[in-house]
Amino acid sequence: MEDILVPLFFFASVFGFPLIRREMIHRHQMERLRGEARSESRADPVPDPALDDTPALALRLPEPQRLYALALLCRLQDAPYDRLDAPAQFVIRQARLEYLPATLRAYLNLTPGARQALTERGQPPETLLQEQLEQISRGVEDVLAADQGATRRLLTQGHFLRDRFSKGEGLREKMRA
Repeated sequence: MEDILVPLFFFASVFGFPLIRREMIHRHQMERLRGEARSESRADPVPDPALDDTPALALRLPEPQRLYALALLCRLQDAPYDRLDAPAQFVIRQARLEYLPATLRAYLNLTPGARQALTERGQPPETLLQEQLEQISRGVEDVLAADQGATRRLLTQGHFLRDRFSKGEGLREKMRA
């Protein structure tokens, strides 16, 4: 019996180990790819924090607008992207990646001459900045309050149930007759 088991274990270890190792490597790669797909589908609003200069821009604002911009930035960052429908995700992402940074850059890039010209026209730059930040905030608030995805799911479920049970009532009436 020993004469059979020793060569059998030898061949099993020589040929089986590489097969098991290859299977484990393949399984690990598949799990890693699934994890990457899950993290990409999480819909992170900012792809690379190292490239995002919005917080630094907000810190350079004067005091009342600085707090407002940072609060808006936090609200955009903490938005429940995974629970929003696609149009809402798009609006929130655009506000976070384009509208807010562009507004902050426009204010911070004002030259002294441009500031003076705006002030002479009766439109102080700080007031304009505050109005624009409030406009972005109102838009974000409207999008988050609307939650069209939940509404669509509820309506779809209602239509499904109406179709299911209205056909069933028709069958019962036919069976009675």
